[in-house]
Amino acid sequence: KKIGSAIGADEGAYVKKKTSPSETMYVGVDGTGIPMRPEELAGRPGKQPSGTAKTREVKMCAVWTADSRDADNNPVRDPGSVTYSAAIESCAWGNNYHEEDTPAFAKRVERELTRTGFFFASRQVFLGDGALWIWNLAAMITPQAIQIVDLYHAKEHLSKLANDIFGPGTDLAKKWAAERYEDLESGNLEAVLSAINCHQSRPGELGEKAAKEFDYFANNQHRMQYDYFRSLGLCVGSGVLEAGCKVVIGQRLKRSGMFWSTGGANAIIALRSSLLSGRFDEFWGRYQTANHIPQQALNR
Repeated sequence: KKIGSAIGADEGAYVKKKTSPSETMYVGVDGTGIPMRPEELAGRPGKQPSGTAKTREVKMCAVWTADSRDADNNPVRDPGSVTYSAAIESCAWGNNYHEEDTPAFAKRVERELTRTGFFFASRQVFLGDGALWIWNLAAMITPQAIQIVDLYHAKEHLSKLANDIFGPGTDLAKKWAAERYEDLESGNLEAVLSAINCHQSRPGELGEKAAKEFDYFANNQHRMQYDYFRSLGLCVGSGVLEAGCKVVIGQRLKRSGMFWSTGGANAIIALRSSLLSGRFDEFWGRYQTANHIPQQALNR
């Protein structure tokens, strides 16, 4: 925990600007819950039947390049290009969006974009799952970036609605979802919205779910022009970020029987982010100097 806490402090204090390694750079933002100690959850609302919480959300930022191409000429992550930064932090903006109101996680994302040279890329891409807080963050930090809703999250929304309407796993559900996937990937958002709109008038919870999904797709139309984004040679999926949430967070902080304090979790997250982003050696050099650790002590 001591080293992890030191890495967390160093991450906030030491931000070395660099030029962009590519003309196109990507940033993805997401959140994943981890189990917390009961005292860390006092008074927090959650998804339990009682309305209480069992987890807190770790917010993660990943930055990468994708100049490489697969056999079908689709862009794929460049090996060694991914960096991570994450913590249990707020991303709630103040009412006036003054600099002093900037939430901790927004500052974290800005530091990571500065550190990786993202702001110098001639083409900047911001990927997310469609959550409003993500696009508020993108608008404040990278207003010039192309915003894309991760295609696989969009498809998940359609699959869930298809199962709600026609029954889980039924042929009708599969057929409806497949047709909507085709509409979505071809850029025919009007067809997607029309197909969902037909079910908004259904009574009760089903109509409410259809209305919610209609709003989701309507509000994100400009972020779902997948045929156009692909014509530009851009990634439309955030698999890099999903993998990061599993590797950086899940594999270490979601093991059976674990319950974390905020400080302990953030220390381990900082350590893993540093190691997996290839920044640990730079940190250790600064830490060794600042704490007067002789080299011979490290070689024992």
